[in-house]
Amino acid sequence: MDKVDLKGDRDDAVNFPELPALAQSVHAMRMQPANAAVALRVLCIDDCEDDVFLIIETLRAGGYEPEYRRVWRRADIVAAFATEKWDLVISDYSMPQLNGLDALGLVRDCSPDVPFVLVSGAVAQQIAVAAMAAGAGDYIMKDDTTRLVPAVRRELAEAEGRRARHLAEANLSASEALLNSVVNTAADGIMVIDERGRLEFVNAAVERMFGWRPLELIGRNFDSLLVPRSKAQGNSPSSGLDMNNLAQSVGVGREVKAKRRDETLFPMELTLGEMRVDGKIKYACIMRDVSERKSAEERIHQLAHYDKLTGLPNRALFSQLLEQALAEAKYSKKHVAVLFIDLDRFKLINDSLSHDAGDAVLKQVARRLTESQLKRNTIARFGGDEFVVLMRDCNIPTDAAEEAQRLLTAIAQPMPLEGQEYHLTASIGISASPSDGENAQTMLKNADIAMYRAKEHGKNNYQFYSAQMNLHSFERLVLERFLRHALDQDEFRVFYQPKIDLISGRLTGMEALLRWMHPGMGMISPVKFIPLAEETGLIVPIGAWVLKAACAQNKIWADQGLARLRVAVNLSARQFAQDDLHATILNVLEETGLDPELLELEITESVTMDNPELAAELLRKLKALGIKLAIDDFGTGYSSLSYLKRFPIDNVKIDRSFIKDIPHDGDDVAITQAVIAMAHSLGLKVIAEGVESEEHVTFLRDYRCEEAQGYLFGAPMSAEDFTDLIAKCGSGVLPRAASMPKY
Repeated sequence: MDKVDLKGDRDDAVNFPELPALAQSVHAMRMQPANAAVALRVLCIDDCEDDVFLIIETLRAGGYEPEYRRVWRRADIVAAFATEKWDLVISDYSMPQLNGLDALGLVRDCSPDVPFVLVSGAVAQQIAVAAMAAGAGDYIMKDDTTRLVPAVRRELAEAEGRRARHLAEANLSASEALLNSVVNTAADGIMVIDERGRLEFVNAAVERMFGWRPLELIGRNFDSLLVPRSKAQGNSPSSGLDMNNLAQSVGVGREVKAKRRDETLFPMELTLGEMRVDGKIKYACIMRDVSERKSAEERIHQLAHYDKLTGLPNRALFSQLLEQALAEAKYSKKHVAVLFIDLDRFKLINDSLSHDAGDAVLKQVARRLTESQLKRNTIARFGGDEFVVLMRDCNIPTDAAEEAQRLLTAIAQPMPLEGQEYHLTASIGISASPSDGENAQTMLKNADIAMYRAKEHGKNNYQFYSAQMNLHSFERLVLERFLRHALDQDEFRVFYQPKIDLISGRLTGMEALLRWMHPGMGMISPVKFIPLAEETGLIVPIGAWVLKAACAQNKIWADQGLARLRVAVNLSARQFAQDDLHATILNVLEETGLDPELLELEITESVTMDNPELAAELLRKLKALGIKLAIDDFGTGYSSLSYLKRFPIDNVKIDRSFIKDIPHDGDDVAITQAVIAMAHSLGLKVIAEGVESEEHVTFLRDYRCEEAQGYLFGAPMSAEDFTDLIAKCGSGVLPRAASMPKY
């Protein structure tokens, strides 16, 4: 074999009549000015003439002068190649008699090297990947042809390289000028490496690919251009090449991570071939930058597996993840739960505002659901207003119920939209493995069924699919049955938590708090039965009983000559909505004989929102009686100046959630300072809840918060214990709870 010299200079001016017509055309294109149109023969396989027209116009705008022919039948495709030569084939995917893969097969049978580009609508990821694996150069979306011209240029250049390589293989005895021109005009990078892995030759494509000039690369070790693999993957370079034994990698195509001169990384495909030059073994390395292809594959994967609006996984990806989780759970004997979420009355937002507003709401909901998730959970959007959560390795029903309640709470928070605040709720259905299904389809179907059951139960709640798993519902039924008799059976008690003046430390009043002492279940937490009482309407008679009991007890203390203290009683939303509330309160005051000035009514911000005018009128009537009015849990709802200005409020209570982490949490500090300043500017007194440390006291006193309550001063206690506290304290300073018994 003659000596092969690959180090010759590139000669772009040489004309090579042996090159194929397309190579000459592309070579001519390279030599022409940038604004010169390049002739191009295009076979368009498409049954839609309008689509072909748009493709041709795109090519013209990109600097080509296409001569084209449109076909869409098998016979016409074969005939087109039998009678003419084509520089490029552009094909649709979905056609009456064949699809894009069929067309690609026919084209490859007729002309193996002609570039083939798919231009079509959205297709499944696996189809697009299969087409590219079968030889399609690229896949372009019809609704976005901005990549068409770059893709055509690349494919024509690569076709030139392929044909040039074929020509070089068929004509090894061609002149050195021809060989050097073919190598240096190839789109692929070509290197020659010696047995020790040092570079002896690089073509122009390598220079473009890595940013190094040829003389800077010659003599370098090829391994220096590759990114080392992490220790978790072994100590060899990312390519897995053994630079001491390159022969074992000959003929094996592989993808590696390479780095350019500027240290940026890019994916590269390379293949090694062995040859002998002057009796010495050399290795020819053919490499290609596949960044664009990888980006296209990632975009196809994104379109196929993720929701475009929210960026969450879609139904297809979620189903795959669910199947995987079910398989793992079956092996590990652990549980998987599916929570199917449907927004209540979401259609009203689309109909009354706009679809853009609806999309904004869906994005906010997606963000809230994502932020409230545990790391091991996966949330997806199924389309419309449906979201689904996958819980792995969870306890049934406890974890699923807690997660569902957390999601309902997150969704129910006020939602800012177009300068207004809106309120949404959701219904959630829960299915759990293995009782509710052992495959994704069954689990999703049963969770969907449970979701509709939640809708039937009044919305804004969650339901399990399996009756035997719906333990929370059973507990609710039992609790409701007990609750309906608790008032008649004298099971409720009123406990009192002291309030103190932060400046003087003196006892100023107390908050009346409801407790349920069930004879068989013991003390039941208000967290369990208050929401149930609200939902069933039982809160109205229970609330009336609490009001009367607290007023009667405070009257007893006053008659005993103890300190005159104001008792604070909470009014629920259900109570506040009663038409006879004013009359009820008036009757309680008359029956108990309590001075109205010794009663304070606490309402939350949200209870007045349904009808602000009526709420303001009712509050003015109560104020006229001499009753003090307070906003409870301030900061967790609307918290607006306009709200406070509209109603005749005396006091503002800062919610315990803002007090808990002061003075260490900057956000809570800022919010608390702002609330105190805002309330003082309106002439309102500020009461802090949840005060549990001297740090809290110091901070609140420094910012002139008037009153406080919390475990530092005393836990809620029975009337008897509170009587002892008043007697000991009188009108003096209340001792810290550290020196008092806990209740």
